[in-house]
Amino acid sequence: MMKYNISKHVMGGLAAASLMLLAACNNAEYSPLSNQAYIAQTNTNGNSNEKVTIGNTAVTTTVNVRLSDPATEDCTFEVVTDESALDAYNQRNETSYKVLPKEFYSLSGSEVTIEAGKTTSSAVTLTINPLTQALKESGQKYAVALRLKSKDGKYDVLNSGSTMVYLLDQVIYQAVPTINASHNIHFTMRQAYDLNEWTLEFNVNMSELGKGLGELNNQALFGAWGSNGGEIYTRFGDAPIEGNRLQIKTQGTQMNSKMLFDAKKWYHIAFVCTGTKLYLYVNGVLDNSMSLPGNTTNIASPINFGNTDYLKADVKVSELRFWTKARTQAQVLNNMYACDPKSDGLEAYWKLNEGQGDTFADATGHGNTGKCVSVPNWEQNVRIDGK
Repeated sequence: MMKYNISKHVMGGLAAASLMLLAACNNAEYSPLSNQAYIAQTNTNGNSNEKVTIGNTAVTTTVNVRLSDPATEDCTFEVVTDESALDAYNQRNETSYKVLPKEFYSLSGSEVTIEAGKTTSSAVTLTINPLTQALKESGQKYAVALRLKSKDGKYDVLNSGSTMVYLLDQVIYQAVPTINASHNIHFTMRQAYDLNEWTLEFNVNMSELGKGLGELNNQALFGAWGSNGGEIYTRFGDAPIEGNRLQIKTQGTQMNSKMLFDAKKWYHIAFVCTGTKLYLYVNGVLDNSMSLPGNTTNIASPINFGNTDYLKADVKVSELRFWTKARTQAQVLNNMYACDPKSDGLEAYWKLNEGQGDTFADATGHGNTGKCVSVPNWEQNVRIDGK
């Protein structure tokens, strides 16, 4: 009987403690939040960004401050630039944006007020001016990061809505060569390569593509070969597939694109090899992937672009890059039309924007120079993103 009484008291105490703990948890979970401010354009997303496309004229975008409930009295906030906010954004998103120099942007003001009874402030205008040619050619990507602060301390700022990052998307106009059966390129490389991982990317526009099986097949693009079966060979079409399907051959196997491509349209293409996995990204979006045997890929000089036997199209090409490391999807997506020549693992970078002649410089400084078989036709002032 004594044992029973002790057990009953213990159980009763545990039950009471549990009820008290549950009540405390409920109070903590459901206690109402105080009225807080945030940058309206973030929608309280802590990783907010907006791409701002810049060309040859100034562009503007607006910023507002919002409260979660109407203000009970006038309250004042500051909108300021913050380099640490950009550092945090880069770390979260595997990007490498640089702070845009101050002379290239301005804010219409740094102080805003939300009047009593209202939830939203008037707008602050961010103006971004065109970049100089030197900044454009640097390959650096720029951004402006803003942070919201309370000026008078009347309302707290919601952390998840306190920063907004404006990513500059530079419109790229440049000269491009036309590669075809009579004008293909041979790149003399500084060394041979034994690669466990690599990335290949370029922007391309094909004047002709077959649509039926085997139609206009084997229109070669990038081609590199070496010892022990080393190969990175890309082409449109093969005998058993459509002429407008992209194919790559490497490590003794091949992978076809899921999508069918259109003629006379610009695409950014990126092939990424991690050693045991191969990925194809089109315009920064994953199109296909496959497992690989994990063999080392041996590549020797020269590397080619185009062929003489099967290439029926005129091929416009720009921003051809060869990496000795696997790039992430985020890195591919954020650097499709410009890239820092000093990037880690960038072995060769042919901008192909000389505008004349038959020689193509390697922007990395590694000396991997390209030479065209006779002088190609050049088209000036081409917008390579196809927009």
